[in-house]
Amino acid sequence: MATVAESTSSVSAKSADKTWAKPSNLENEPRAFKAPSKYRSSLLNGVSKEGPPSLSSKKFKLRYNSPSGLQDAFDVSYAYLRDKSQELYNKIESSNENKTQLEIEAQINNPEVRFNFAYNDKLENDPQYIDYEQPVYRELLKQDWESKDQMLLMQRLEQLHAIPDTLPTFEPKVPVSLKFLNHTTVNRWIEPGTVLSSNVTAYPPSIKIQELEQVDTKTQLYTVLIVNPDVADIANNTYKTQISWGLSNVKLEYNDNFITPRRLLEDDGSINELIDYLPPVPEKNLPTQRFVVWVFRQPAPINVKLTERDFNIREFVKVNSLNAVGAHMWRSTWDLNVSKVRELYGLPKGTVFHKVRGEKRMK
Repeated sequence: MATVAESTSSVSAKSADKTWAKPSNLENEPRAFKAPSKYRSSLLNGVSKEGPPSLSSKKFKLRYNSPSGLQDAFDVSYAYLRDKSQELYNKIESSNENKTQLEIEAQINNPEVRFNFAYNDKLENDPQYIDYEQPVYRELLKQDWESKDQMLLMQRLEQLHAIPDTLPTFEPKVPVSLKFLNHTTVNRWIEPGTVLSSNVTAYPPSIKIQELEQVDTKTQLYTVLIVNPDVADIANNTYKTQISWGLSNVKLEYNDNFITPRRLLEDDGSINELIDYLPPVPEKNLPTQRFVVWVFRQPAPINVKLTERDFNIREFVKVNSLNAVGAHMWRSTWDLNVSKVRELYGLPKGTVFHKVRGEKRMK
């Protein structure tokens, strides 16, 4: 796949003088969008006399009249953006300033980069079109995420009291997406806070963690914890937190960042499973349970194994100096599938709770 600056051969000769500027020593560059030549030509050269390529009818093409001065305005705007980009590229080559930030500023208004990001799948991205190794695409994703999905996540975490019931506070830095691939009828990305059937969550989720910041992907390790803060503690007449699943020493690439059960089975042993997966099996007549997914950057390898489900997540985070960067959550309540899931995992039969009227009259 040619780079943006090298892809002039795929368009008409007229576009040769509209190639986006690039520095001579820049290794990572955004890739060109492999679209039909008429669309790419319109993107780089403006709308032709026959009208935009979206006009498929010959009748409408014949009736199309381009607004006066539109092409001139396009050429001036394109040249301005290209020249500003070249100035920034020259600065990258001649200065010791933050080159990553300058690279983002030089590329973020590139029409092809914008087109790639707007018209391709951002979550299940194809690196040919949206390559998150490129800082500019990570910046565009960050802007898009912070404008909606990040706010939705924080609203759910706070409204459902995952904060502070699990961790006291949180500043999200990476998007975390979750789906259950084993269940074909719910093979979709789960919105935070969704109530899911116990049949859907019978097997471990697949988790996508999209790092946005500049990190060393060869050495940076991550921990993933799924905790349930709504386990009934009958002896103390309260609730306690248990860990449903835990992974540590997870390495993530900018594009290869999907943690699936299959990936764990094929892993060479570098990923440490803190404790195996325990599916949601809520007790009948108890309130809806919350399952909170926490993602942490870890400063050093964690090779311990947990033997108990009762879990103090705050103490674990403190002892291991973990830095929370991402989160997700879903909810679960009792349904007719719970008994089947218990049987599948060899768990004892659940408890049926009943409301009991007190003997003493309230004053």
